[in-house]
Amino acid sequence: MRFPAVLATLAATLAGLTTAPAALAGALPEHRAGLWVVAISSPGGDLPSHEVRMCIDAATDAMMSGLGSNAMNGACGKNAIRRDGAVVTVDSVCRMGNVQTTTRAVIHFSGDTAYHSDINTTFNPPMMGHSTAMVSQDAKWTGPCPADMQPGDIVMANGMRMNVKTMMGGPRKPAG
Repeated sequence: MRFPAVLATLAATLAGLTTAPAALAGALPEHRAGLWVVAISSPGGDLPSHEVRMCIDAATDAMMSGLGSNAMNGACGKNAIRRDGAVVTVDSVCRMGNVQTTTRAVIHFSGDTAYHSDINTTFNPPMMGHSTAMVSQDAKWTGPCPADMQPGDIVMANGMRMNVKTMMGGPRKPAG
């Protein structure tokens, strides 16, 4: 089944986008606090298009940037970040076990309320039968988080809910 490989690709490329906050200082705008809807697709790939809903605040935004930093410590020999106006390009070369991943992500920001990203990754040797993967994301801030979501909550298309704060061992902000 190819779906797990694409999920691994997505995880790796997202981790590559959230490298050390110091390296990204001034390169990526902060996300506006509230509910974000992220449409994810893999043109020509195995990943079915789907949406993810995320409730974030400033602390969650910083935490998610730190997650990538911790995950990538020592794994990436190259992390180059360039900003040209509202476009940020991230090039990275990392290792996931015995697989070298080479990723280019191009992110087009519309202020702090929307972005589009195209993430292209190659695997050497191929990972689970894949030598390349492309993931596109369209993210949009839709307003305040609904009453049934708290900062850090992520709701997958199938309704599965998780909270990045509790996953990382931190306290979850109480409702209300």
